[in-house]
Amino acid sequence: MDGRADESLYDAGKGHRNAVTVAAFRGCRTAKSPLVAVVIAGLLGGACGLQDETASPEAAAGAVDAAVPPPLVLPDLSGLPEPVQAQVRDRHDALRRADDTGASAAARANAYGELGLILMATRFYDAAETAFGHAQALAPRQMRWPYYLAQLHRTTGDQPRAVERFERAVELDPTYVAALVRLGELYLDDGRAEEAEPLFEQALAVDPASAPALSGIGRAALAQGETARAIEHLERARAVGPPAWDIHYNLATAYREAGNPERAEEHLSRRGGDPPEPPDPLMLAYESLLRSPRAYETRGVAAMRDGRTAEAVEIFREGVAQTPDDASLRQQLGSALFAGGDRDGAAEQFEAALRLDPAQARAHAGLATLASMGGRLEEAIERFAAAVEHDPDYLEARLGLVDAYRAGGRTEEALAELDRAIEIAPGFADVWLARGLMLVQLGRYREARDRLEEARTVHPRHAGLTDLLVRVLAASPDPAARDGRRALALVEPMLGAPPNPTLDETVAMALAEAGRYAEAAERQRRAIAGAEQAGYPEMARVLAAALDRYARGLPSRAPLGGPQP
Repeated sequence: MDGRADESLYDAGKGHRNAVTVAAFRGCRTAKSPLVAVVIAGLLGGACGLQDETASPEAAAGAVDAAVPPPLVLPDLSGLPEPVQAQVRDRHDALRRADDTGASAAARANAYGELGLILMATRFYDAAETAFGHAQALAPRQMRWPYYLAQLHRTTGDQPRAVERFERAVELDPTYVAALVRLGELYLDDGRAEEAEPLFEQALAVDPASAPALSGIGRAALAQGETARAIEHLERARAVGPPAWDIHYNLATAYREAGNPERAEEHLSRRGGDPPEPPDPLMLAYESLLRSPRAYETRGVAAMRDGRTAEAVEIFREGVAQTPDDASLRQQLGSALFAGGDRDGAAEQFEAALRLDPAQARAHAGLATLASMGGRLEEAIERFAAAVEHDPDYLEARLGLVDAYRAGGRTEEALAELDRAIEIAPGFADVWLARGLMLVQLGRYREARDRLEEARTVHPRHAGLTDLLVRVLAASPDPAARDGRRALALVEPMLGAPPNPTLDETVAMALAEAGRYAEAAERQRRAIAGAEQAGYPEMARVLAAALDRYARGLPSRAPLGGPQP
């Protein structure tokens, strides 16, 4: 991961891609993978954590990483634009002056920190870490230094160290919402929902209208199986924040688990931008740090993230006007125009970006999305394929290619792309689920079973993966794929769960395969009642067909429900 600003930017058509892809998932959960952060912040007076405290020996001895950091060596700057080189040298000179004149510990900490910021912004991460380490050692009670280090580790993919630094930042300033939310998100990604929720609650106590905190509570509740509470908080997050695909996605999952498939489909069909972000003065200070096109990218991305699409378009236009040959800025402008509904303008900018840089993967993906939305399937396939050729780790484009192949009936190629997506992002459970579901739909039950078992070794607590595996083990038409004893063992913890039509249908399949037909029928009746109460007569009718089989002492042979073979 190279830390480039455009790694965290709005991808053209992200909301459209997710609406298409997740429609294939059944009973899935998502955990928001953190966007790759552009490292944060300038040192503005009045920003969070600017207590002018000189570290005492006692404080330094108790600080995180109290060991003296290695000497800071300025890296080779020759690859940077001259104005940016000058910025780095100016801050390095300021540090040397602070050292030479015997400045206070607080002043020297600030000088190290400001140098660390510019080094981080220019992607010299090792040197930046050293600079921040010196700043933290000199001023161990200032929250900003562990916070910057946490963001640096988050950018470079070192999640354990990011967690440690965010924990220290929260300890030093338990009112800084961004730190609380970031730490909660990392806990969620690590399957620690019970530990994450109090952090989001703490953030909500500081900012009662925080969409990220409300969304985090909803995701934590969903991970703990508390569907009604998840819906409550996710709906509140949707009401107070800008449109966001992940909130719709999680609401779709919650409504599906609550037995409300129509509301689930409604949310799957909605589009939105990136997940809501908490206010972050330290990050905002960074936006104008560099005198380069990347500064326009950072400001434009922040505007997009906050739902200020028109403002983002103007920021990117200004950047393009100053540096018209910058392909990345052209692509960003295209993404912003797309988000604002100007498809023709978006296509023009994507094409301009590719004339400047034919390997601009995100511009290819943007044109692919426009082609898909326009019904030009072969063009979409060609463009998505070009995007992943130029950037093999570009997960969004690869999943877009999966959708395009599926729409064209090219299932083997779609499966191959899902395999590659799993190699790229094994932590994204929904890709495993999509592959399992596609194998079931193709009637490849033994392969589906094996792949789902493999998926559960990576994501043992993912409810959607367990649900689909139980259905294959209990109701596969292929006897070689069935294992009633294993299916029953997997659903045993679910027997006391509150009514839920989808879950009840799964449990009934397992009970019937074990020969416990009376219990299966009882559970199926509960599923039917839940569907009828929720106002879904068609779902109730489908469930009733399986009930008839259980009443006659026959197991289900339709893993996904529907007509029996």
